[in-house]
Amino acid sequence: MNIIVIGAGIAGLTTAFNLAHHGANVTLMEQGNIPHDRASSFDQHRIIRHFYPDSEAYGRLVEQALAAWNRLWRRIGRIHFAETGVLAISTEAGDWSDRSRGALERIGIAYESWSQADLQARLPQLSLPDHATGVFTPSGGALFADRICTDLARNLRHNAVDLLPKHRVVEIETETGRVVTESGEAFKGDQILIAGGAWIGKVVPALAAKITTYRQAVLYLTAPPQWEAAWRQSPVIVDFGGASGAYALPPVNGSDLKIAVPAHRRLGDPDKDRSLDFDEAETILNYLRGDLVDVDQYRQLYLKTCFYTFAPEDRFQLHREGRLIAYSGCSGHGFKFGALAGEMLAEVLLGKADADQVGRVLGGY
Repeated sequence: MNIIVIGAGIAGLTTAFNLAHHGANVTLMEQGNIPHDRASSFDQHRIIRHFYPDSEAYGRLVEQALAAWNRLWRRIGRIHFAETGVLAISTEAGDWSDRSRGALERIGIAYESWSQADLQARLPQLSLPDHATGVFTPSGGALFADRICTDLARNLRHNAVDLLPKHRVVEIETETGRVVTESGEAFKGDQILIAGGAWIGKVVPALAAKITTYRQAVLYLTAPPQWEAAWRQSPVIVDFGGASGAYALPPVNGSDLKIAVPAHRRLGDPDKDRSLDFDEAETILNYLRGDLVDVDQYRQLYLKTCFYTFAPEDRFQLHREGRLIAYSGCSGHGFKFGALAGEMLAEVLLGKADADQVGRVLGGY
């Protein structure tokens, strides 16, 4: 069976990896490099966490995701994961972090409740209100996204997958399986997967109306010398409390300290809106001005823009049309499910799994 995979972010790479493992003839097409260094998947790290207060189905699915990552580590011979544990900080009764307690209990995930004194003792680099509390899970942590994507691409080259970088797809004939690139080249597949991330709406009109693309800037920092050790020992902080949704990934296993603020995101086009505001780093850091001790002593390493497709209720979208499967709408929380999605999408393309059923699982139903 000849299968074309379009998009070399995490979903495209893991699907191609699993298809090749099953003996399919796979062509992986990408408008950029392989792996795609402008894809939202290509960053130093991504969070994997059980915290889903508003979607217990996704919280439960994380256990399957962790198992899928373990299968991937065995097959590629490397582990690109640091189990730092994950902390959510609650500053108000009923906020996102506070509601996570009940969700974790209902899905059977062990957690610890930290008092404000616990938080201050374990995270002296933070300045938190007296009423702050913490919810900590020993499981979860940081997936090293760029290392994962790089190793997957290397593995695909060694396993005779036909890699076609710099091939921007502009048309897909869903009934015939014909794929046409910007240069006019045409390819034919028995089945086609497009996992085009922020670009997918430009190629699959049926998905364009269901997803909204946002631009998110993430900030990499060097901590002041007095707080370097504290950050190296820190868990992933998935929520600082408050309305900003700010989160941080610690500098572990050779990575850098990263901070992102979902409240800072805005609508964006990945082909037009990559430039950074002159004061964007300061704007992001200002969201945490009350949370970081010695905030003015942090130094910027670099800023990076990521583009995410958001769907209603943050549910992943799986669209089938003729020979085409389109996967998108991962709403900023898709990377953690990348290994699992690749296994499941490969099964659909090979005719071993039902697309509607897989769509429901990946959609958090």
